Amino acid sequence: MRVLALLLAMVILLLISFVLKVQVDFRYRRIEEEDHIDIDFRAFKGLWRANYQIPTLQLEWEKGPQVEFEQVAQSKGGTRKTKTTARIRYIRRGFLSRLWQNIPMLLKHINRIKRQFYRGIHCKSINWRVEIGYKDACHTAIAAGSFWTMFGFAFSYLYRQVTMEVQSPAIVVIPQFKKEGFFCDIQCIFHLRIGHIIFVGLRLLRTFKRGIRGKTMHGESSD
Repeated sequence: MRVLALLLAMVILLLISFVLKVQVDFRYRRIEEEDHIDIDFRAFKGLWRANYQIPTLQLEWEKGPQVEFEQVAQSKGGTRKTKTTARIRYIRRGFLSRLWQNIPMLLKHINRIKRQFYRGIHCKSINWRVEIGYKDACHTAIAAGSFWTMFGFAFSYLYRQVTMEVQSPAIVVIPQFKKEGFFCDIQCIFHLRIGHIIFVGLRLLRTFKRGIRGKTMHGESSD
């Protein structure tokens, strides 16, 4: 009886997850040299909420190149040698050859699953504001025009990937001719179903298992 009740509860939770929508409110702000990221998750019409804040984000390339030095110490007794033993797991004959042959098919199916996952993301709102200024007014104008071009490429890619439900995105580029600086504020609201994430994850796991076992995966329909 308990097992039946547990199975029934799992089925109910699974059905709820397939219809449950999660709202993701993503906001990225860059002020001068500091980055701020806020991610807010909401479900059950605001009854459940989780917020993650990254107050300062420093990118790796902003730190400059990282150089690793290796120091070797020598003593009067001579050079010290160490021996390390590693155990290599047995690999069946033909495993690597089958995996190598299936890599193109795996990549094809992964790209298809990725497109399916992106299509399940519904963009409800997007606001993008950029303020940029240089000492030279000519450089400021060129930078502002470059950002408009970048916006065109970014939104073209976004409309091809996710389901856009925004009639007119709020995009603003303000050239600051009287002061230097850079300010960027991006705010997006997405809706996503929990069941969609579960379904895509299971399909991705199934694709990997079939590819590793060397199956052809020709039975699935192609786009």
